[in-house]
Amino acid sequence: MMLKYNSILIKIKLFYLILTRKFKKISKPINISKNNKINVKNILIIFPIKDEDFRVAIYAFRKLSILKNTNYYYLINSIHRQHFHLKGYVYDMQNNINNKIKIDETFYDVRTLNKEYDVVVDLNKEFLFDISLLINKLKSNCKIGIHKDYSDYLYNIQYDFKSSGVLEKIYNEIFLILE
Repeated sequence: MMLKYNSILIKIKLFYLILTRKFKKISKPINISKNNKINVKNILIIFPIKDEDFRVAIYAFRKLSILKNTNYYYLINSIHRQHFHLKGYVYDMQNNINNKIKIDETFYDVRTLNKEYDVVVDLNKEFLFDISLLINKLKSNCKIGIHKDYSDYLYNIQYDFKSSGVLEKIYNEIFLILE
């Protein structure tokens, strides 16, 4: 019963935000170079909140090579901090009992929140209201994520988890775009 109530509450919140134009669909074109790569200077990767999904993601991204003149920003669940070894700026987020996500206060610094990201990647396979609000607020030419409810408002590149059924395959495809 509580889960159904939360789902209805999220739909009402999103409807209100869409109606007031605070939650908008993506309409920016994506520029991809000749070799199917996106030219980037700032990348934000939001790692999964769920433990099992985080493990798959960290495995898939373990060989991410840090490109020269590219800044990497990561949002990770704080309980995974000790297992996270990618180079870049790391910000914590926490998931409380009510499925409310709390993001590290330092992320909301003007330099980070208002940065123009070339790519924002959300590796969560389920819809998370707080993460979705954040993604919608961020300035980015390319937002990549896994298809879920309301993902048309969030991402201009979407991967369908239901058709592939293998999370690692999706993460590897996203990894190839960023390489």
